[in-house]
Amino acid sequence: MEICSNYGSMPVLSTASRRDLESQEAGATRKHSRLWTILVDIPLILIVLVLIGLFELGVIPCYRAGFFCNDPSLSFPYRGDTVSTVVLVVTIFLAPLIVILITELIFHDQEYSFRDMTIASTKQTLRVYRNYVYGLIFNFAVIEVMKGITGSPRPTFFDLCEPDTGKTCNGSEFVSDFECTSTRFSKWMQKDSYHSFPSGHTSLSVHCGLFIAWYLQKRAFDWRFRTVFVVPMLQLVCMGFMATSSLSRITDHRHHWWDVAVGFVIGVITFSYAAIVLSKDGAATKRASSESMQPSLKTLVFDQRTIEPASP
Repeated sequence: MEICSNYGSMPVLSTASRRDLESQEAGATRKHSRLWTILVDIPLILIVLVLIGLFELGVIPCYRAGFFCNDPSLSFPYRGDTVSTVVLVVTIFLAPLIVILITELIFHDQEYSFRDMTIASTKQTLRVYRNYVYGLIFNFAVIEVMKGITGSPRPTFFDLCEPDTGKTCNGSEFVSDFECTSTRFSKWMQKDSYHSFPSGHTSLSVHCGLFIAWYLQKRAFDWRFRTVFVVPMLQLVCMGFMATSSLSRITDHRHHWWDVAVGFVIGVITFSYAAIVLSKDGAATKRASSESMQPSLKTLVFDQRTIEPASP
């Protein structure tokens, strides 16, 4: 087969040769990218996660802002969390993964074999989930740094910590040096009693809820579908999760209102980073997927409406 032809004095590659060359270059680029991911990206992420873990365990010391004696805003009793930390962590890691995977399986081309469809859907799911997790890690890091710098007491500070100097101070005297003496709560809970600002529950739930809602809008919503209410209802569930996780921090007296407000802003910023910067090709992916895959959808809910041709 002829590989190249002469155009004047310049050799011109055939179409097949150009494709082979482009394929080789793309393969080399992917290999180079994977190498950088293994040698640079993953170690950096692990370092960040280790630092966050050391901070949470109290190995890395943090600032304690102090308190005013008999401050009523810090005197609420601790009665637990409406949305516990375990529920929050499980939700923010599993919910996006499950939603993205199911959506990709539904909207993938049904003409392929089940095996090929599953592999392709899983790869696309991991690409989207990677962007989400990167934003989530940035969210974790920002929250932990701000908590460590501010050392702000929670509304339940006196109940959780039982500071030694708080028992002997008078009036509205400011106390900057104290030690927790509570025997009813663990050392971690006592240390966490002065990590009020900003709200981690709020920032993480906002990042999670907004990302899922954004993904569903980009990937699964179209006015031409038989129903236009399935996606909005799922998005409403995401908003409900955000609202419950955020506002319950105030009603449970686990945070001040300004902690929740700043946590909300941080969640919006990290979501924007994950959705706009890291997933900048999301809209193009959606358009391409819609054009190439929607005709083969056979599901009851998402099949397109049939438009009757106009009468002559």
